[in-house]
Amino acid sequence: MTALADPDTALAAFAGERARLRALAYRLLGSVAEAEDALQDAWLRWSAVAPGSVGSAPAFLTTLVTRLALDRLRSARVARERYYGLWLPEPEVAGWDDGSEDGAESESVPMAMLLLLERLAPDQRAVFVLREAMDLDYAEIAGMLGKSVEACRQIMRRARARMAEPSAAMADPDAGRRLAAAFAEASVRRDYAAIVALLSDDAQWLSDGGGMVRTAVKPLFGADRIARFLIGVQRKRAVSFRFVPVRVNGGPGLLAELSGSFRSVLAFDVADGRILRVYQVANPQKLERVRSF
Repeated sequence: MTALADPDTALAAFAGERARLRALAYRLLGSVAEAEDALQDAWLRWSAVAPGSVGSAPAFLTTLVTRLALDRLRSARVARERYYGLWLPEPEVAGWDDGSEDGAESESVPMAMLLLLERLAPDQRAVFVLREAMDLDYAEIAGMLGKSVEACRQIMRRARARMAEPSAAMADPDAGRRLAAAFAEASVRRDYAAIVALLSDDAQWLSDGGGMVRTAVKPLFGADRIARFLIGVQRKRAVSFRFVPVRVNGGPGLLAELSGSFRSVLAFDVADGRILRVYQVANPQKLERVRSF
C-alpha cells in the first residue's frame, strides 16, 4: 500500500507520474492549457487524500486525471461545435535540439492522430487512449470508468471503427526537417514552382484562427491552390514571412511570423518525400505557451 505520510511524499509520488499523466490529459483534451489545468485539479485532490488510503498511486492518479479530463472534454465539445472555422488541437512546440520539458518526447502525439480522436465521443476517446496509448487492460479501464469489461470492449470496437482512416506515418525526423526548411525557403522566395514541387498533388492546408486572426477559414486542397494562397497573402499585404524550424508534436514544423506582427505555428504530415498536410494554428489563445526561438 502506498503511504502518503507527509506532503513531501505526496509531491514526490505525483511528480514521478506527472509526465505520463500530462500525456494522458493532452491526448484526451487536445489542449495544452486544458491538460495543465486538469493536472492542477488532480494535484489539489491528490494532496488532500488521507495518508495510507491509496493502494496504488499510479492507478489512483490515472483514474483521477481521466475523470477530470472527461468532465472537461464533455464541456469542451459543446464549445468546439460552435467554434469559428476549423478547430485544431493546441500544438506542443519545442526547438529541434530541445528535449521534452517533461522528459517524455516519445509521448508526442501527431496532429493527425489528435484530429482523428476528435471523432470519438468522450467515453470512446477515454477507452481508446487508455488502451492504445497507456497500454492498460480492459479490467483496469472498466474500474476507472465505472463500466463493465464487456462494455469497454464494445466501446473500443466502436472507437476503432470510427478511427479507421489511414494516417500519415511519422517521417524520418531529418527528412521531415529538410522538407519543412525547403518549404520555408520557397515560401519566403515566393517560388510557386518550388512550393508545388514540395507538396503532394492532393495536399491539404488546414487553418485555425479561431475568428481572432485572418486565416483560410475553409480547408485548401491541392498543391496549386496552396501555393497561390501563400504567395497571394504576401503580395496582398505587402509583407514577407519569417520562419523558424521547430518540432511540433514531435514532428517537423515551423514558427511563422508575418512581418513580426502575425504569428502562427505550422505542423506537417509528410510521406514519400512530399508534404501531405499542413496545419496552421494561428489562434493567439492557442499560442500563449509557445516561446520564441
